[in-house]
Amino acid sequence: MPKHIAEDKEKLKEKLEYIGLNLERVPTFLKEFTPFSFRPLKSYDNISYKVYKYVDVADIEILLTPTDRLTNLNESYKLAMPIGRYLDSKTEENLEYFTTFLSMLNNTDLEEIKEVEAEQERLKENIPYEVKYANNYIWQIYYSDVSDKYFMLVPTNEYNNSALFYLIKKQIEAKKSRRKELIYVPISHQEYAGSFLVKSQISDLENYLWYFTKEWPEIFEVYNQKNKMQLKIVGKTRVYEKIQSDYVITLNSKEEAIEWYKLIKALFILATGLPEDYSFKTKINDNGELELSYINNNNETVIKYSNLLEFIQNEANQKKLLIGLEDKKMREEQEKINSLKEAVEKQNEDYLLKQRQIATFLECKKTFFGKVKYYFSNRKKEFQNATKYRANEQKKVEAQRNEENSITTDLPETKQHTIEDLIEICTKLDERRKLLKNLKLDNTALELKKVNLERKIKNANIYLNEIELHKKSIFEFWKFTNKDELPSLNDGEEEKNKEKIEKIFDYELDIEDLGKAVDELQRRKLSKNETDAIFACKQALTDFQILNNTKSSSLTEKQKQELQEHLNNFIKEYEKDIDYIKTKDFDIFGAMSDDKTKIKILNNQKHRENEKDKYNILNITPTTELSIYIDNLRNYLNLINEAFCKISSSYTMPIYMTSTKEIALDNIHIFHLSEIKAIEENKNEEEIYLYKINLKENTPILYYSNIIFYDNFNQTLPLGMDLSDEVLVNINKCKLKENGTEDFKINYLLDECTNKVINVKCYILDVS
Repeated sequence: MPKHIAEDKEKLKEKLEYIGLNLERVPTFLKEFTPFSFRPLKSYDNISYKVYKYVDVADIEILLTPTDRLTNLNESYKLAMPIGRYLDSKTEENLEYFTTFLSMLNNTDLEEIKEVEAEQERLKENIPYEVKYANNYIWQIYYSDVSDKYFMLVPTNEYNNSALFYLIKKQIEAKKSRRKELIYVPISHQEYAGSFLVKSQISDLENYLWYFTKEWPEIFEVYNQKNKMQLKIVGKTRVYEKIQSDYVITLNSKEEAIEWYKLIKALFILATGLPEDYSFKTKINDNGELELSYINNNNETVIKYSNLLEFIQNEANQKKLLIGLEDKKMREEQEKINSLKEAVEKQNEDYLLKQRQIATFLECKKTFFGKVKYYFSNRKKEFQNATKYRANEQKKVEAQRNEENSITTDLPETKQHTIEDLIEICTKLDERRKLLKNLKLDNTALELKKVNLERKIKNANIYLNEIELHKKSIFEFWKFTNKDELPSLNDGEEEKNKEKIEKIFDYELDIEDLGKAVDELQRRKLSKNETDAIFACKQALTDFQILNNTKSSSLTEKQKQELQEHLNNFIKEYEKDIDYIKTKDFDIFGAMSDDKTKIKILNNQKHRENEKDKYNILNITPTTELSIYIDNLRNYLNLINEAFCKISSSYTMPIYMTSTKEIALDNIHIFHLSEIKAIEENKNEEEIYLYKINLKENTPILYYSNIIFYDNFNQTLPLGMDLSDEVLVNINKCKLKENGTEDFKINYLLDECTNKVINVKCYILDVS
C-alpha cells in the first residue's frame, strides 16, 4: 500500500474517532429521514442573515447537495439528499454518495472542526456583541415554516465542511447523553418575524439611520437560549470629524422597538422637513449605544422617547414666541416704510414742482408779464400741492391701519403640540422671516431713494437760484440734479467684501499629493544631517523636549536622571538586538548595511535604499555616556531649528495629537495629519485628550516623509508619506488661541463579545 494512502486512512480514522462516527454502525437517527416541504422565497439573499438563533442540534435535518455555496437555492434544494444515503456503504446505488462523504471528510482539516467547536463553546456563554462571528458564513441552516423544520443544506463541492462534521459530532453526543445541545447559528433564508417591528418599519428604520449616520446599519432578530427575541441594530457613525465609532442598540420588547422607531422617525421628519431649523448630532453613550442630540444656543439636549413630547412642546412654544417677535418687527418695519413712503412722496412732489418751474420759466422767460405769470403760477401750484398732500395723508393712515390688522398669528392654540403642529409653526415662522427680510430690503431701498431725492431737490434749488448761469433746458436740469445720485443696491443688499479663499487640507483627498510634494521639497532643501535630526527627534522626542526648553547649564538633577534613564533603555534595546546589529559593520560600511542590488518594497514600489537605524543615528553603543548623548541631541536640535526655517505648510490644515493626560503645548511636538490615527495611539485607554491645532498657511513645519526614514544613496526611494502621517511643529514659535472644547465617546469592539467605550476630551486651538 502506498505511503500516502496509508496516511490518508490514518487521518480519516482520527477524524472519525473525534467525531464519534462509526461507519460500520451508523447511528439509526442519521439514517432516518422524514420528508418535509420547503418553499424558497424569490427575494432570497444568500449573503446576508437577518435572524440568529440557538437551535437544538437534534432538531436539524442534514441534507447534502452536489452543488456549491453560490448555486441557486431552488436547484440546490431540488438536488439535495438526506445524509443517510451518504453514509450507506453497503447499498451499491449509494456507493458514489459514500465516496463523496469520505472525500469531504478527507478534505476537511481536523483543526478546523476543533476551531468551530471552540467557537461554539464560547458562544454558549454570550451572544456576540455585534451578533455576527468569525465562522458565521460556514453555516447554511434553513427553516421551513410550512413543516416547522430546521435543516442544514451542505454543498458537497465546497472545501471547508467543518460545520457539517461538528454538527454530526454534537448530534451523536446529544443522542448518547440524552441532553439538549444548542448551537448559535444564523438562519439562512428567513425573514423577520415581525413580532417587534414589521418588515416595512425595519426598512424605514434603516433609511432613517443612514440619514443621520451616513452608514447603513444591520438589523437582526436574535433569539437567546430561552428563545426570547431581541432586536439588535448594529452600525457605525461619525462622532467627531472623520472619527467613527461602532454602536449597538438592543431592543428587548415590542414597546422598546416601537418607541425607538417613533423617535427616529420623528427626528427624521423634522430633519428633512425643516433642515435649516433642526440638525441632529449623533453621539455614543456610556453603553456604546447611539444617541441623537439637538444643539440650540450652545445648549445640547439628548433626544429620547421619554422627552420627545416635551421637546416638541418646548420647540413649538419657542417658535410661537419667535413668530410674535417677528410680527412685532414686521409692524415696526412697516411703520418705517409708511413713514418713508410719505416722505418720499412729498419729496417727489417737491422735485416735480421744481421740474415744472424750470419748464414754466423756459416758456415765460421772454417777457416781463411772462415772468410775473411764472411767479404767481408757482405760488398757486405750491398751495394746490399742500392741499393734495394733506388729503393723501389721511388715506395713508387708514391704509396703514388696514395693513397692520392684516398681520395676524393664525397659529394653532392646542395645549399639546404634535410634529405636524411644529412643522406648521416653523413654516409660518419661515414665512414671517422672509416677509421681514423683504420689508427690510424695501426699507433700505426707500432710504436710498429718500437720500437721492434730497440730493436732487438740493441740486434743483441750486439750479433755480443760479438759473441765469446755466443753459436753459430741461435736460440740463435733469443732468445737474442727478449728478450726486447714489447707485441703487442689488436687491436692497450691500455687496459683501469677498474674503480670500484659503487652501484647506483634507487628509483623505490630499494626503497623496501632499506627501509627494513635501517629500520632494525636503529632499531638495534639507541636508542629510537635517533629515537624520528629524528622524532622531521621533526616536527620542521626550529628551529633545527637555533640551529644547532647557540650557545645558540649567539641567536639573531630575532632568539628568530622566535623560540617563532613557539612555539606559536605548542601551538595553541595543544589547537585546545585538545579534541583529553588528557594530563592526557600522564601522566599515556606515549606513550602507546592504549592497545596492537588494530590492525592497515601499507602497508597492521597488527601491534599493537602506532604512535608517536609530542606534547609529543616536550614536548608541554599550559605552555611550550621558554627556555625549546630550551633546549629540543638542547638535540635532540646532539642525532641526535650521530646518524649520526652510519648510512651511502649503495649506491651512488641522493637526492632531492625543495624550492620556492634559499637557502644556509649549515645546516641539509630533502631530498627526489624521485624527483617526491620532486616536488609535491611545485607543486602549479609558479617557484620552485630543488636541486639534488649526495651522495657518506658511507655518513652519517638518513632515515625516519617506526621506526622513530612508537614505537615498541610489536615488530610487519613492516619493510620498508612506510610512507616517506625522509632522513636527515647534509650538513655542506659534501663538495659540483657544477655539473651544468638545467631548465625545467612541465605542470599540475588543473581541466578539466585549466592547469598550472611551471618553475623549477635545481641545481646539487656532494659530493666530
